[in-house]
Amino acid sequence: MASLGLGWGVWIKGNAATQVATSSAVNGRPTSRARQGNGVQRIPILPTTTHHAKLALQLVLVLFCLFVGRAFATVPADQGAAFDQYADRLERGQIAPDTQAGLLKALEHMKGLVPAGDARRELRYRYMYCILGMDASPEQGIAYAEKGIADASQLGYVEGEINFHFCRGANQEVLTTPRDALPDYDAGIALARRHEDQRLVADGLTWRGSVQSLLGEHAQALVDFLEAQKFYETSGEPVESEDNLFNIAVAYRRLGEAAQARDYLQKVLAHGEQKSDRGQQLGAHMQLGFLESEAGDQEAAERHLRKALALAHAVDSRSGGANIHLGLAQVDNLQGQYHQALEELARAKPGFARTGDRSNRDMVLLQAAKAHAGLGQHKLAIDEYGQAEKLLQKSGNLRYLAELLDARSRSYQALGQLGLEVADLRRLAKVRDALDRKAHSDNATLMNYQFQTARRDQENRQLAADRALKEQQLRSLERVRHWQRLALVLGGVLILLLLWLALRQFRRSRKLHRMAMTDPLTGIANRRHIEQLAERALNHAGANGEPLCVLVLDVDHFKAVNDAFGHAVGDQVLVRIAHACKQALRRFDMMGRLGGEEFLIVLPDTTLDVALQIAERLRCKIEALPLANLAPGLQITASVGAAQADHETDDLAELVRRADNAMYRAKDAGRNRVEVVARVQAV
Repeated sequence: MASLGLGWGVWIKGNAATQVATSSAVNGRPTSRARQGNGVQRIPILPTTTHHAKLALQLVLVLFCLFVGRAFATVPADQGAAFDQYADRLERGQIAPDTQAGLLKALEHMKGLVPAGDARRELRYRYMYCILGMDASPEQGIAYAEKGIADASQLGYVEGEINFHFCRGANQEVLTTPRDALPDYDAGIALARRHEDQRLVADGLTWRGSVQSLLGEHAQALVDFLEAQKFYETSGEPVESEDNLFNIAVAYRRLGEAAQARDYLQKVLAHGEQKSDRGQQLGAHMQLGFLESEAGDQEAAERHLRKALALAHAVDSRSGGANIHLGLAQVDNLQGQYHQALEELARAKPGFARTGDRSNRDMVLLQAAKAHAGLGQHKLAIDEYGQAEKLLQKSGNLRYLAELLDARSRSYQALGQLGLEVADLRRLAKVRDALDRKAHSDNATLMNYQFQTARRDQENRQLAADRALKEQQLRSLERVRHWQRLALVLGGVLILLLLWLALRQFRRSRKLHRMAMTDPLTGIANRRHIEQLAERALNHAGANGEPLCVLVLDVDHFKAVNDAFGHAVGDQVLVRIAHACKQALRRFDMMGRLGGEEFLIVLPDTTLDVALQIAERLRCKIEALPLANLAPGLQITASVGAAQADHETDDLAELVRRADNAMYRAKDAGRNRVEVVARVQAV
């Protein structure tokens, strides 16, 4: 039931051992009264010696009834204890079969231990079967879980109701989208909190965190995993703690924290190898493969994924094997091995079909489209991109939506459908802006969690100090002042810590603000920032009656540079152009990147004649740029359009439009020149 990028290897998600083991009479175990006399009647002994035959017969009957009563009283109790012990061991991972057949055999043995007529233990078997071993379609799994929820609710068996919610959510993940599973996980967590079952709260947090991680809510997922980890570590649950390390590693990977993710995954792999747990090893190798792929080392990624695939075959994991083939297809696409990518996808699809897993349809279509595009089959690729887009929009995964728009725009370009290409690129810019905002939000969420955790820990320490102080006051009044001073010191430390955190947050916020206003490639203002600066400059010039001009500069034949020398060289060309122009501009002039190879220059308090001189200076600077060290024979020119603001009629959009028209006029006139379009010509 795992999706690409999430991983696999945790056999048990919901653990429900504690309540059953501590409730005897409620769980159907016979009480001491039942064991003492089940069905025994007191038969009077006749005092007459003539009735010896009757007396002997009565004694035999009494002994027989006592024997039968004891048998009926003790066997169910022994069987119930055996069931509880076996279920506890299976739930806690002390019995850990690493193949599906072995797991089903263990569950069948557990089923045989259920005492006859014991509704609670039967429900416990049912929810463990639902979570661990049910080999059915997601629709059947949901129906099975819903019946379990109803039965557990009617019986008042809260632990069973919670775990059936988790089971229904797991099946809902693969039937539609992971987002649709959240209501069940939230319901299970809420029930566990109301009944103060911290273990089930922790289990529910791992279920919910896995879905949030898939949906791109990586910071919130990490918060859930870390909260669950606190419980597992403090309550002495080594198996769950080790399994949850895997979840934490995946969340760190998706947040882009590669070093921390790799550290956690190496720990998981070491635990798996130490215990010969092939499930843990499988999950660790698969996630290390994804991590290395994202880091750009496709050979290392393929090595890890191949190891994971061998382990998946060994443990008979159909869903794990399908996910790994999908991951290998992605690696093949990144290496330009498009035929191999399609072969891997063909191997993945039967695995998803056999398990009824529909949650990866978007990724299968996306990788198939990339492979077909790489083979030049752009029309087929565009059709697959469209199908994948519908699924991605439904799941809300912006990361893969951005990847899709970027890839599809290149297919549109290859087919000469420039209008659709531009539309996808514009959508791509918006999606990337949303991803940037999401990244900032994730940082804020993590910082808030760290702050709240530090505060809670400090409060706990403070409460402990206060309790110690009160106890000390009762023993000796002489030590009161000592503890008061200690409390003041701790309070001062807390204040200093809060001040330090506030200062750190302020500096980080300023840094993030600068990053949001700067083009990451060239280091100059990005489109949003230069438009803000231009708007302010235009308003100021209009209010003071000062002239203002703008220049739109576009690099000539830049696509040919990218095609001939690669995007890395193209990026360096843009960096050098931006640097050369900044040096050639005046101190109060402003420059920003509109996108691609197009730049906007704002010239405050500047007439059109002076603006044309500045534009010519920029054009010459760019033409004279030494670029031979980037690529032999490489030379760049630029076309520049100039426009002066008419404060009576111009807003910024109109002013930039006229400058843009002038730039296109320069293009049409042969490029590498400066042009201006008069106001009346632009209408």
